[in-house]
Amino acid sequence: MVKLSVYLVVLTFSFVQIINAQIRPLPKSGFEQRIVKSVNAIRLIDTHEHIMSENEALASATDFSCLFTNYQASDLISSGVLSDKIYTILKGKDVSLEEKWYAVRDGWSNMRATAYGRSILISAKDLYGIDDLNEQTYLELSKRIKEAHKAGYYEKILKEKSKIDACLIMEYNTTNPRDVEKEGNCNFRRFFVYDKYISFFGYNKMKTRLSFYGREFSTLPELELLIDSVFDQDIKKGIQGAKFGVAYYRTLKFDDVSRETATAVFDKMKANPDRLFPFEEAKPLQDFLFFKLLSLCEKYKLPVQIHTGLQTGSGNEITNADPTGLTKAFFKFPALKFCILHASYPFGGEMATLAKNFPNVYIDMAWSALISPAFTRRYLQEYIETVPSNKIMAYGGDSQTVEGAYGASVLARETVSMTLIQMVKEGYLTEDEAMDITKKILRTNAISIYNLKIIPE
Repeated sequence: MVKLSVYLVVLTFSFVQIINAQIRPLPKSGFEQRIVKSVNAIRLIDTHEHIMSENEALASATDFSCLFTNYQASDLISSGVLSDKIYTILKGKDVSLEEKWYAVRDGWSNMRATAYGRSILISAKDLYGIDDLNEQTYLELSKRIKEAHKAGYYEKILKEKSKIDACLIMEYNTTNPRDVEKEGNCNFRRFFVYDKYISFFGYNKMKTRLSFYGREFSTLPELELLIDSVFDQDIKKGIQGAKFGVAYYRTLKFDDVSRETATAVFDKMKANPDRLFPFEEAKPLQDFLFFKLLSLCEKYKLPVQIHTGLQTGSGNEITNADPTGLTKAFFKFPALKFCILHASYPFGGEMATLAKNFPNVYIDMAWSALISPAFTRRYLQEYIETVPSNKIMAYGGDSQTVEGAYGASVLARETVSMTLIQMVKEGYLTEDEAMDITKKILRTNAISIYNLKIIPE
């Protein structure tokens, strides 16, 4: 009887497999190459960058150390071999190449296998023809970088090599959108799309940041009027989105605070401008202002990017960046597009749950392939399985340099290709479905979500 039961189970499983094979026939031979070709051919929309202007880049160090700008240096520090003084050495224009190399050599050997390290090797090989970074190659690599860093190299790397049609870039480290072409950043219109970076929640920090606009405030209503004015100015400049980076220094759990409560905190801060207020005392005013700012984003129909997950640099409180803290905001502003950045690494499952449950929540995987291709593959598959495909964006370089954006684009394309190939191989997706999803997550979703005026491909 036991043998008969086992036989029936095996027979039933085999029958189900046959039915599945009939419903989803095996893909035609060569589907892997066709998916890779499609992914590599698509012109990207880069949803998140911190790229400095081309003029700033040309004025910076033009040698192998530019490949360590931003995240890569933090891995050198994480290895335990180097201190945060490495940033000063790498950025120094008067520091010799030999000194820079010996400063990073030991740390580089430890971090070269990280995705940050892979991006350096990808850029060195694809952009400058150097297969490896080592004692024998750093001088030649530096020579080639110096030769290539001339006016117009941004367009060559971003438009031609990376196949990027538009970059969303933070306003705080760029020029006025109308002056981009004059700055020589790129010679094609609408390449850089500007987001407003918002991060002024402490009383003194608010005073410093907002004094730039030439107006003072002494009451909470006056502060609100000034914020209204700032937003109006930014909209006229061409700002097309907003980004909040507050998870670097506080929790993302925001509460809907009454005006009376916020006013009491404001008045206390104004009366004690030199006092360092504990977070719990300052939180009600911060929360009130956060919702105020979200109301303006809703008014102007600005998509909102919010940093979640891993914070760059060395040492931080990762629980601050848990995206589930934003739930009250999702409920309060149902018409506002919330683009949650970085796949919320390592909170990938939480991110999937939020995007599945809230129509106004979108997944932006900027930076994630540069953090961990394995995480990105795993959660991209989970996102495709759980979240409508029009709500996923799979590429943003989140870099300060065009070399960084290029390396991140290669890693992103690879993770998308590998994920979709596996899903087609397993019979979850057809090849046609994979091709459709490719275009959505690398291009058309970002155009729609961020309201970009891009000529259709």
